[in-house]
Amino acid sequence: MKYLTAMYISLSESLGIYTPDQLHELLSNKQHSMPISRHRAAIMQSRIFFFCAVFAVLVPTWSLIDLLFLPGSIWLELLLIRLLSAAAFALLAWQARKEPDLKRARFMLAGMLSVTPLFYLVSDHWLQAYELTATEQVIAELYALLPFVMIAGLTLFPLTLKELLAYATPMLAVVVLSSIPEAKSDISEAVSTIWLFSLILGVAMFASLNQLRYMLSQVNRASYDVLTGLLTRRAGIEMLDLQFRLATISENHLSILYLDLDHFKTVNDVYGHDAGDVVLKYAAQQLSATVRKGDSVIRWGGEEFIIILPTATPDEANDVIARLMKAGLGLRPDGTPVTASIGVAEVQTDTVKDWKALIELADHRMYTAKTSGRARSIGINETQLLWSESCAPCIARNTADAPEPFSGSQPEPLAN
Repeated sequence: MKYLTAMYISLSESLGIYTPDQLHELLSNKQHSMPISRHRAAIMQSRIFFFCAVFAVLVPTWSLIDLLFLPGSIWLELLLIRLLSAAAFALLAWQARKEPDLKRARFMLAGMLSVTPLFYLVSDHWLQAYELTATEQVIAELYALLPFVMIAGLTLFPLTLKELLAYATPMLAVVVLSSIPEAKSDISEAVSTIWLFSLILGVAMFASLNQLRYMLSQVNRASYDVLTGLLTRRAGIEMLDLQFRLATISENHLSILYLDLDHFKTVNDVYGHDAGDVVLKYAAQQLSATVRKGDSVIRWGGEEFIIILPTATPDEANDVIARLMKAGLGLRPDGTPVTASIGVAEVQTDTVKDWKALIELADHRMYTAKTSGRARSIGINETQLLWSESCAPCIARNTADAPEPFSGSQPEPLAN
């Protein structure tokens, strides 16, 4: 038992697995965030394009080898399925140039992996109908390597274990069916073939999972802010671009909130950056806890945050703001509540041309909120929500959970 435990620990460390969540990320994509899914789709489609483009050229070109060594009648039959296979690969390569989408990438990979085994099964059926010479038999045996080539190609794709097994199982079935011995003397060869395929599958599985683990760590590092745990600006831009296009295509609503913490510079200047970091972390925690499931919170820069609200109408966006004001964003080091100036923009109502214009409009309204006295939101048609005193009891109830005021010597706040 201890040897199995040691093997599991060694394998986990080699794959960079140290927590149950990291293990689940390699088993299935259910816990993958949207930035990870988009990045994985982009990688898969780019490599599908390369493979399919190469195979679209090599598959019909190999017919020259068939012409030199195989009978003419077989050559014509093989040329037909080669041309059909090349057309399928060319179609997949063309589809792979479209916008990265994980569902599309999975279907294209399944299509790419199915073309070669089908080609092998048909060609093997035709070749067995002929009496081949020794040289012709050598050429025919090369066709049996096609499933091995495809299973080895899986090493280039960052796949979860569930996905990899789904792709490998049909190819394993093809190899097993084609290796069924016709006589007892063929049993050892069949076992060797299946064992070799299983060995290559094991290597492909390890390489694919290791690649996925590395990609997950890199994307997570680039996508999430170290201090707050929110999406970074770079990841947020990808999210904004995707959500804007989805809203435009489907003609659905999409609202965004642009928040700027009021007088935050005073916290850093008077109490230091450590105290400012505490305020930022708790504010980010409150934002994440208050928004709806499916919404995205981005640390846009410094004390500025953007909240993406898919399908939210202006009224629904105001509901989110009301919940934020009621829940509060924590306390400043002097014990006063943290407030924010908020600008609201919505795709359909504001009829903006792209997500950049949407951000600029929300930023402009946020600036209007700041110049109008702060602690408020400015929405469409100058609609205002105030961080009113009625929220003070709610803030007071959260005092126990909020960060404690800075415990060092506190100078008097600077005039704003």
